[in-house]
Amino acid sequence: MSFDTGSQGDRVQKMLDEFNESWLKYWAIYVELQNQLYDTARAAREVSWLAATDEIKLSQINRTQRELYATMPRRVDYMPLGGVSRDLDSAPDKLRELETALTTEKAKCTRLMAAVDQLLEQIGRTRKELQATKT
Repeated sequence: MSFDTGSQGDRVQKMLDEFNESWLKYWAIYVELQNQLYDTARAAREVSWLAATDEIKLSQINRTQRELYATMPRRVDYMPLGGVSRDLDSAPDKLRELETALTTEKAKCTRLMAAVDQLLEQIGRTRKELQATKT
C-alpha cells in the first residue's frame, strides 16, 4: 500500500495527521500522569514510614518499598525512529497491537483508580484516628 496523489491519499494523510495529534496529546498526558504518580508514591512512602514503631519495622518497610520501587518502570520504552517502518501494509497489524496495548492499559488504569480510592479512604480513616488521639 502506498500514498497516492488523489483524494484517497489525501484522506489517508489527513487521518494519519489526526492520529498523530491524538498520539501527542496522549503522550503529554501520560508523562504528566507518570510524574504525578512518582510524586504521590514519594508522599505515600513518607507517610508509611510513620508506621515504623522500631528499627526492625522500619527495615521491613524499607525492604518492601525497595522491592516495589525496583519493579516500577523508570522510563517508558520507545522504539527509535530509525526502527519504525513506514510500510502501510503493516498498518492493520500495528493498529491491532496498539489497540491491545491500550485496552490493557485502560484496565490497569481502572485498577489504579480503585487503588487510589482505597488509599483515599484509608487516609480519611487514619486522619480521624489521629485526631481522636489528640482529644
